[in-house]
Amino acid sequence: MTPFHQSLSRELKTLLSRLKLRRCQEVGDSPTVLGRVWIHGAGRVHVGHRVILDGRLAPIELNVVASDSLIILGDDVVLEGGASLEAMSSITVGAGSRLGAFCKVMDNQHHPLRGNRHARPASVPLVIEEAVSVGSRAILLPGTHLSKGCTVAPGTVVSRKIPAGVSVGGVPARVLRREVMG
Repeated sequence: MTPFHQSLSRELKTLLSRLKLRRCQEVGDSPTVLGRVWIHGAGRVHVGHRVILDGRLAPIELNVVASDSLIILGDDVVLEGGASLEAMSSITVGAGSRLGAFCKVMDNQHHPLRGNRHARPASVPLVIEEAVSVGSRAILLPGTHLSKGCTVAPGTVVSRKIPAGVSVGGVPARVLRREVMG
């Protein structure tokens, strides 16, 4: 393939990716969207530079429920197929983070565990800092704060702050290994 054809092919892929992300309020340079991405709701979605949304395995869902809801995907973020982010308040995914296939990220549980099940509990912002790796089928519940460089094992359920540079796993999440900084 000639350099001209390679350049044209790259531009067409970028244009198609931008078309799939047309419901987003802001899209950075060089997004890559493979497969299907569903963007629902009245809120705002901001996508950083060089973000990869790989929905070939299953659709990726970004659901910003209320008009003041916000999902921010930082630069170089990778979302794999079947990932679902549901924001009533805000979800922030830091630069260089990766969310595995079929992981579920939500900042509201949509009904209380006790009492009136029709009342909606308050939303708690969910933060994933930079360079975090979340395994497939992990569930991140309201109030989760994954600090820089931590790793979440596949199938883990997280509902609290996880310190920087640790690996967590299990239901509920517990520290499996601490990284040696140095």
